[in-house]
Amino acid sequence: MYKELLKQIRLTALFLGISLSVFSANTPKGLKDVFQGKFYLGTAMNNGQINGKDTASVRIIRQHFNSITAENIMKSALIQPTEGKFNFELADQFVEFGLQNNMFIVGHCLVWHSQAPKWFFVDESGKDVSREVLISRMKNHIQTVVGRYKGKVNGYDVVNEAILDNGDWRESKFYKIIGPEFVKLAFQFAREADPGAELYYNDYSMALPGRREGVVKMVKDLQKDGIRVDGIGMQGHLSMDFPKTEEFEKSILAFAGLGAQVHITEMDISALPSPKNQQGADVDSRVDYKKELNPYTEGLTAEAEKAHAKRYQEFFDLFLKHQDKIARVTMWGVNDRQSWKNNFPVPGRTDYPLLFDRNNQPKSFVKSLLSQLKTSALKSGSNYLVKDLYIADPSAHVFNGKLYVYPSHDIEAGIPENDNGDHFDMRDFHVFSIDKIGGPVTDHGVALDKKDIPWAGRQLWAPDVAFKNGMYYLYFPLKDQTDIFRIGVATSKKPEGPFKAEANPIKGSYSIDPAVFQDKNGAHYMYFGGIWGGQLQRYRNNKAIECGVQPKADEPALTAKIAKLTDNMLEFAEEPKEVLILDKDGQPLKEGDRNRRFFEAAWVHNYNGKYYFSYSTGDTHNICYATGDNPYGPFTYQGVILTPVVGWTSHHSIVEFQGKWYLFHHDSKLSGGKTHLRSVKVTELKYNADGTIQTIDGEGK
Repeated sequence: MYKELLKQIRLTALFLGISLSVFSANTPKGLKDVFQGKFYLGTAMNNGQINGKDTASVRIIRQHFNSITAENIMKSALIQPTEGKFNFELADQFVEFGLQNNMFIVGHCLVWHSQAPKWFFVDESGKDVSREVLISRMKNHIQTVVGRYKGKVNGYDVVNEAILDNGDWRESKFYKIIGPEFVKLAFQFAREADPGAELYYNDYSMALPGRREGVVKMVKDLQKDGIRVDGIGMQGHLSMDFPKTEEFEKSILAFAGLGAQVHITEMDISALPSPKNQQGADVDSRVDYKKELNPYTEGLTAEAEKAHAKRYQEFFDLFLKHQDKIARVTMWGVNDRQSWKNNFPVPGRTDYPLLFDRNNQPKSFVKSLLSQLKTSALKSGSNYLVKDLYIADPSAHVFNGKLYVYPSHDIEAGIPENDNGDHFDMRDFHVFSIDKIGGPVTDHGVALDKKDIPWAGRQLWAPDVAFKNGMYYLYFPLKDQTDIFRIGVATSKKPEGPFKAEANPIKGSYSIDPAVFQDKNGAHYMYFGGIWGGQLQRYRNNKAIECGVQPKADEPALTAKIAKLTDNMLEFAEEPKEVLILDKDGQPLKEGDRNRRFFEAAWVHNYNGKYYFSYSTGDTHNICYATGDNPYGPFTYQGVILTPVVGWTSHHSIVEFQGKWYLFHHDSKLSGGKTHLRSVKVTELKYNADGTIQTIDGEGK
């Protein structure tokens, strides 16, 4: 009992320390900011980093990476060393670190022939177990681990290294006892345990034609059986002469062609000579030590360091070229001293494979990347509109020379948090006004209460307001009495209200987040839609479908909707249409492109004759934008306006006021990170000469 209590005290202290660091540390910009909006930049965490003892490495992880992978502690031999006895202590700390630091969390790995406990495959007499027993053990292991972290871990390396260099199956114990179906079963068990987690196949030497073809065939067979593989992990255990970037690129294209995300995993580039015929990452392979294989015991020469930096540059140039296909690049460790390459494949060598040296100092390649960051980067800062009321989802407009803000009103409803957003149980709207940015803020009180809406069920969400012919129109999403989101409208002759709701919602409306844009010809258009709790996945072609479903990773993502409003501003004048967001090649963004695809919170403004469509990516927490020549679109993706904030995705609005442009958004810093208790803030928005928008740091650091 005493040991268990002591363990809980240590764990609580660690979590408290992590929380304080997230909300108060003055962390400078890092590598993750270089690749923001392109792909996650991750690292593997070892025990000393997870338990907080290696404080120097932890600082680097927080500054430079926005994704973490469990290097060892979630492998089956460590997390379940004895049948039925799971050791979750470090895994729990690892996941909590990722959650508290707003990182993309990857569990590594569920099924792997190496670092699996011996008991997995044998009975009490030491003989191989039956196919049924191994399947049962595999299912129990996968579903216990994945189930424990449901909704917390973003993705899993489900199966690791099942294919050989020539494309044949590796004859592991899993393969020999179960057969090739073990991969299908592993994905099936993981999907059942957490339908929302991304599931990957992971392997090394993926640039080899044989292995490439073998993996492609395996994944196609899985897809024929109805098994979804969300991503292919290409282990980046590279050397100075292997592989050729051309072959690596062929594999990126081949795997993306399967409709899967590409993840560059376990990346390190050995700076040492490669032993003959040893180019892979088979952990059972070893080569005898020879002095000529360990030439840099006192550090890399200037020439060798330059060549190593060039090699890294070649691959990151390749990743950036295919950023539309690559979701994540993960380094296999933080600094050279910790790298497994010091002992593989030749024990006792001194290698230099990572981005930071043995003293945690950035190498020349890293310095060149960091120099790309603008020293004058914009910050969201601490310019909160009010601090005595939790408000969010701000729609800002200028009426009669004064700026009005129409936000949601967050409350503590006592409802457990879930992905459908039931804990966001807003019940009224306040209106705020200011004469100048930074000046006094007037709270005009409740402008509309749910109890005064005739058709109300529950949950008022993000509103917007428009003006026409002396009348102000407040548009709001609200669940009706059948728990379906509709969009309602209320009117007032004053911008601050109070507003009187119409008897019924807008006919043909659905989902959430109405945003109304007035074009230069006086026409008004409503943009709306949001997935998950916003219910957009329940509709196709403006019709409800039997069961809500999101597209597959390789299919076009769901989009916001647009509908022109009638002259009286109370109804749709047309059937809502799709708002297409295209990549630079003119192709619709795919569902698997989660750093760029639409999730919710559309907004449109016009700058220098261009239409700017901005929106939230939701579960990846970016505010992105695309531009077009027509309010209907299509819009071409341009970049990130706001990087992730503390708390859940940030609804926003963009407005010109007194000669400057401003971004209104929210975060959860003031509530200590509670996603349903948010605070509105304002930040100046700046455009470059070419019309692109300068990215704002959501953390405000």
